[in-house]
Amino acid sequence: MLTVDGIDLDLVLMVPELPGEDEKVIGKFISHTPGGPAANFACAASRLGVRVAALAEVGSDEAGRVIFNDFRKYGVDTSFIQFRPDSQTCFTVILVPPSGEKAIVVVPTFVPAYPTDLLTKAISSAQLLYIMPQNFDHFFRIASIARMCGTPVMIDVEPTVAANRAILDRMLGVVSIVSFNKLGFEATCGLVPTLSSARTLLSYGPEMVVVTLGAQGALAVSENEEAIVSGYHVSAMDTTGAGDTFNAAFTAAQNLPLSERLQFANATAALSTTGLGPRGNLPTADQVQMFLANSPIN
Repeated sequence: MLTVDGIDLDLVLMVPELPGEDEKVIGKFISHTPGGPAANFACAASRLGVRVAALAEVGSDEAGRVIFNDFRKYGVDTSFIQFRPDSQTCFTVILVPPSGEKAIVVVPTFVPAYPTDLLTKAISSAQLLYIMPQNFDHFFRIASIARMCGTPVMIDVEPTVAANRAILDRMLGVVSIVSFNKLGFEATCGLVPTLSSARTLLSYGPEMVVVTLGAQGALAVSENEEAIVSGYHVSAMDTTGAGDTFNAAFTAAQNLPLSERLQFANATAALSTTGLGPRGNLPTADQVQMFLANSPIN
């Protein structure tokens, strides 16, 4: 499996409440840790026993070195990581209130530039490519190489992707799996996420559509299957990275029936929220199975 882009260094702050307009709150420093949607996915997948490599470009600063070393700590292949000279690594500021339902400010610092031969080498060696499309020209270039290599593509669509329906329809035509969070589905599709509304997207090209619904669970549809499952009760500390962990677990459980894949992914994501930071508590497959055996679904 290969992840592309989606790296940053997260400044995580605990706050008594999320500030409103022209409002000031006192924050508590929690951590300055590696994050990013694709990077979180890669680390979560590796913890679940999946062989995964990361293709990304980081700055030549300390943040870039921290991200590189953290990939290695989680057993992610770093052969395709590039360091951009004299550049600052992308970063985010994450505010976590007592509820654990965070707010995130994403600060991109550059658009990665990969040689075609590097992309082809990395993508052709993978059984699945995972990416969150942010820069659309960049994404479609990578997707075209994936198609040439015969490598299926999975994307994650959040509101920050800022895709309109026309762009979404074009993206659906070049991917195998598309995963939305609830807000991303509503923002780009203009629809309430249901099995029926998710199924309408299959005609545009993807083999599977997945929608995460936060604590309420998740749903997914393919040509021959559909499932909707509830979430799990946990004492959440921080929901940062939960969606990324869900997607990693969903792909790791690809040999299970669709409803069981969703349950496995929900359980993995739920466990990940019981630690602070996007990788505060990434479980192993054995830990997820133990949780499933002892935690009845909502």
